[in-house]
Order: sequence, then structure tokens, then C-alpha cells
Amino acid sequence: MRQRYLLPLCLLLGLSLPLSLPLGEVRIPLPTLFHPTGVYWIILERIRLPTVISAALIGASLSVSGAIMQLLLRNPLMDPYVTGTAAGGAFGAVLAYFLLAFNLPLAWISYVAPEVAFAFALLSTLITVLIGRRSGVYGLVVGGIVVSYLFSSLITVLVTLIQVRFPQVPPLEFWLLGEVLVIGWVKVTVLGALTSLLLVLGIRQARRIDLASISDEMSHAAGLNPSRFRVLWIGLVSLVTAYVVSTVGIIGFLGIIVPHVAKRIGGGSATHLIPSSAILGAVVLIWSNVLSNGVLGMVIPVTAITSILATPVIVYVLVSGSAREGAQG
Repeated sequence: MRQRYLLPLCLLLGLSLPLSLPLGEVRIPLPTLFHPTGVYWIILERIRLPTVISAALIGASLSVSGAIMQLLLRNPLMDPYVTGTAAGGAFGAVLAYFLLAFNLPLAWISYVAPEVAFAFALLSTLITVLIGRRSGVYGLVVGGIVVSYLFSSLITVLVTLIQVRFPQVPPLEFWLLGEVLVIGWVKVTVLGALTSLLLVLGIRQARRIDLASISDEMSHAAGLNPSRFRVLWIGLVSLVTAYVVSTVGIIGFLGIIVPHVAKRIGGGSATHLIPSSAILGAVVLIWSNVLSNGVLGMVIPVTAITSILATPVIVYVLVSGSAREGAQG
């Protein structure tokens, strides 16, 4: 049975969770890990444990979201940010700090920057859906690109203005390149609920996702409205992604690379792809975050790590796609 691949993936995840706990800017000795006291207990309970769990949940949710988007939109390079969610969320956060920096009206929203990021991430999704609702898959993709460019340009303008007025302010790398560091247990609980919802619905709707990925005609024949089905899923994926962006910033490429690796391991149908993407995505982001958060002696944005991992995968997808088209021609 093809489900056999899940056992080694689960074992890999089970090992990754405890092995990553001692690693970071402050190393926790292995003997202390089992009986932590003093400052080690504070680091472990308040920082390291919620960070590792959050990385696993975020990795799983972004990877599953990417897999579902690639299937539903029939494009192997789609990711969870296809609707402009990431750019919208980052713009909301940067806008909050811009208002504070220049002491403008509504400057108080800087104290709720994550909530502002979440609101703008949902707004960008709504704009994309409105742009593409009459044009099907093509309209959604183009709408997402337009919205992403719009908000990315606005981010550039705001960051430039902030740095001209306050050159001592560092670039807002947290929002633009991602950082899974200090996350409270409340946010871990919300991430757990959203990730569980995404996984349960994805597995239960796997056959319908496969059907919509094959043909709109077949979907209609089976009583499924593919356009409405896609919009509903885009809404759910955008909701989950918006919360992720508002919590840890933009973590790029994970939703692209993991589904392709998972497809090679367990197969391309949603039934196999969703659980394998979830587990593999959790493992990849746990270790990417370990590399990001000081284990190399410096803090590196997470997207810098995931982009290095993504490059060979994207090249492979493009080359194999071109070869396939050449063989068919």
C-alpha cells in the first residue's frame, strides 16, 4: 500500500521535534533538556517549545495549502500566496509602523500590527477573488499577481519613506522574509486549530479536489461546481495563510517545494499528497528555522533558507515540464 510512506515520514517528524529543541542562539545541554531548571526552563517553556511546535504547524499548513492550490489551479508553481495574501498582510503591518513613525492619525494601530496584517491579507484575497470571479482560474492567477505587485510596490514606498526619515530603523525583514521566533501559546493554539481544520477538510474533500484538478466537465458531470469549489478553498487557504503571515511574516517557497517532493514520495493524488505534504512541510520548516535562528552563529531570515532549498526544485519542475511538452509535440 502506498500509505507505507507515511510511517517513515511520521518517524522523521517525531525525531525532529525533540532533536531541534536544544538548538538555537542559546544551546540547551541534552541532560538539561529532560530536567530543565532556572533559565533553561524559561527558554524551553516560553520560547523554544512553542517555536518548534509553531514551525511544525506553519510548515504543515503552508505545504498543504500549496499542494491544494497546485491541484485546483492546475499549475505546479502555485503557492498559498497566489491571491496576494502575503503582500497584503505585509503591507498592513508596514502601514501600521508607518503611521506610528510619522505620528499620523490611527497611529495606535501599530500596537495591533498582527491584526492589521491579518485584515489586509484578507482584503487582498477579496480583491483578487472579485477581479477573477468571472474569468475562472486564469483570472484568479492574474488577479493575484496584480494585487501582489500593487501591495509590494506600496510596501517599497512606505519602507523607503520610513528609512529616509529614520535611517536608524532597520529594514522590516520580519514581515518581508519571515521569522519564527517568539510565539505565545495562544497563537500556537490558534495555529493548531487552523491547521487541523485545513487538514481534516483537505483529507475529507480529497476526491473532490482530485476531480476538480482533472476536468471542469467531469466535475459538472459529478454534480460539483468547480468554480465555486475553488473559490471556497481559496477562501479557506487565504484565511489560514493570512494568520500565518500576521504571526511570522512571509515565509516563501515552502508551499511550492514541499508538494513536489511529497508527490515523488507518495503520489500526486490529493488523498496521498495532503498528508505527506503536511508531515514533510513540518519537518522542513522545523530544520529551516533551526538554521535561521542562530545555530550558525547568526540569525538568518527563514525565506533565505527556504529559497535556497526551492531553487533546484523549481528548476526541476520547469525543465521536466518543458521536456514533457517537447515529447508531446
